[in-house]
Amino acid sequence: MKLLQILLVLFGTLTRSVSSFQLQAISKRSSFALLSIAKDANSEIKSNFLQQIDQPSECDNLNTPPSLSILLQSISSLANGSDIRGKFLDHPRVGSMASVAHVIKGEGGGGDLLTPLATYCMGQAFGSLVKQIVYENQTERKDSTITICIGTDPRNHGPILADAFCRGCMEESNVKVLYTGLASTPAMAHACRSSGGFDGSVMVTASHLPKEKNGLKFYVRGQGGFTKEQVQQLLGLTTKKINEWQNLGIVPTTSGGGAVCSYERVDILTGYAESLKDALCKECRGEGSVLSGLKIVLNTGHGSGGFFASVLQDLGAQVTAMHQEPNGDFPQGWVPNPENPAMVESTLKACEDVQADIGVMFDTDADRAGFVLPDGTGNYQPLNRNRLIALLSVIFAESNPGCTIVTDSVTSEGLAWFLEKTLALHHYRYIKGYANVINKAKELGPKAEMAIETSGHCAMKENDYLDDGTYTAVKVIGLLARNNKHSSLLNLIEDLSEMPIEHELRFQVKDESLKTTKSVFDQLCQQVLKHIKDNKINDWVVDEENMEGLRIRIGGKSGAFLMLRQSLHDPVLSLQVESESSEQAEECILQPLLEIVTSGPFQDQLDCTALQEAIKQQ
Repeated sequence: MKLLQILLVLFGTLTRSVSSFQLQAISKRSSFALLSIAKDANSEIKSNFLQQIDQPSECDNLNTPPSLSILLQSISSLANGSDIRGKFLDHPRVGSMASVAHVIKGEGGGGDLLTPLATYCMGQAFGSLVKQIVYENQTERKDSTITICIGTDPRNHGPILADAFCRGCMEESNVKVLYTGLASTPAMAHACRSSGGFDGSVMVTASHLPKEKNGLKFYVRGQGGFTKEQVQQLLGLTTKKINEWQNLGIVPTTSGGGAVCSYERVDILTGYAESLKDALCKECRGEGSVLSGLKIVLNTGHGSGGFFASVLQDLGAQVTAMHQEPNGDFPQGWVPNPENPAMVESTLKACEDVQADIGVMFDTDADRAGFVLPDGTGNYQPLNRNRLIALLSVIFAESNPGCTIVTDSVTSEGLAWFLEKTLALHHYRYIKGYANVINKAKELGPKAEMAIETSGHCAMKENDYLDDGTYTAVKVIGLLARNNKHSSLLNLIEDLSEMPIEHELRFQVKDESLKTTKSVFDQLCQQVLKHIKDNKINDWVVDEENMEGLRIRIGGKSGAFLMLRQSLHDPVLSLQVESESSEQAEECILQPLLEIVTSGPFQDQLDCTALQEAIKQQ
């Protein structure tokens, strides 16, 4: 067996000079051929060879290789809702599976490490799943070739993971894999819905997370994004593939550099940009230079959204592009995120410098947007979170009166009042998570015009509920163009009541266990409800219609509230607070909550530093 393992390693090295198409055919016969080689080898040569490389067995007393446990543990926590996310970790291109496990172990053996090996096996799994979906839904295409396209954001390790994924996909029969290079997540999703589009697509991105992170988003034609259940199914298949490679004993072939193995290089951004131009002309109700006279600042933070500058320029806008060139090192010092204060501040300043009509911000993969607008007094203000939801809702109140707007659970009391009383719309507050609100909007039917999170994730019925920051920008810029171009859009939401004090605090569970997190959260909620029932806290009223965590209104109809939630993926409790004043925040919300936390049976399990610091700052 030792000799066979070594021959397999040597074989893996040699095949790196073979084309991917030859490799695909060879790999299916390799184990049988090498078994014959091992059987026929001279016994004396075998003996000398084994003496030189003989090492203690890695198997434990149960004959289970510890390396396999490490490999499987490394992918156990990669699921992030309907996406895959983890810390990128490279490993040797040549060697045994145990060598990969050794590298993972050196990183602490955590359950959220995204390696080329894991990505290769996910490629195999995704190719298999897409074939299954296509063949079941389109019986006339059974055994025909399916096409899968993969793109990346600018992160430096994107091509390494893309190469591994492509090679894994090509292990499946009847699967043709294409590579597009730099892309946006909406463009990859769009590539599955357009006429003659791909059967599946994958975006390699970790969005706004730190540059050492990466991830995968999956799309299937006729369905859209993968569901949480499908991601779990994919990880189950990935586990089986890792077991198969463990049995072979070698690391599957990947390039290890910037080269990406695929059947063909394709361009999808150009076609997607054209679709955005058409949408902008439709919003502006004209053709040609419909944005002529508009000054627009575009801040893409060295992410994937730089192509949007040409979309605006081709329609006549005067564009000041910030951090336009894609750069996975993000030299500006922050990863693009429309909620990031550094990104907002730099965009505000740029708008002031050129007296822009609007500033536009995208996150790394351009599926979220935020804005900066003049307020009519010579100053600029951010348009994000509740404000962005309110402004977009103004558009749909005009085009589809009485429609439904689905939001996440942390939207403000003032927004609910604005949507329902001022705009006469239906507001459906649902569970946090962009996939959750999108799926709920689809479930509610044709009256649900928009699903949107306070983070800026936004999907509209007219755009097939595609989560798309660039399309959100199309709607806002189109509204600006229709409304006298140089007038402030903030005037349209002047009736939106906003709380001057906002806090979003995170409490770490000390043992970092998700099981403990759930237990602590349940106990904390019970203690809060008991204090309310026993009249130990004045003016706390439980929101009975809330669908996530525990939401409490403070002081009747003041608009102040607190909301406690448990993170689905991290050992963290989240506290959202909005209040009329610092005094109200401290005396009516933060201090009473601290007393409950520190007096409960779970006080030693929860780190309350963030809550204590917030009280000091009031």
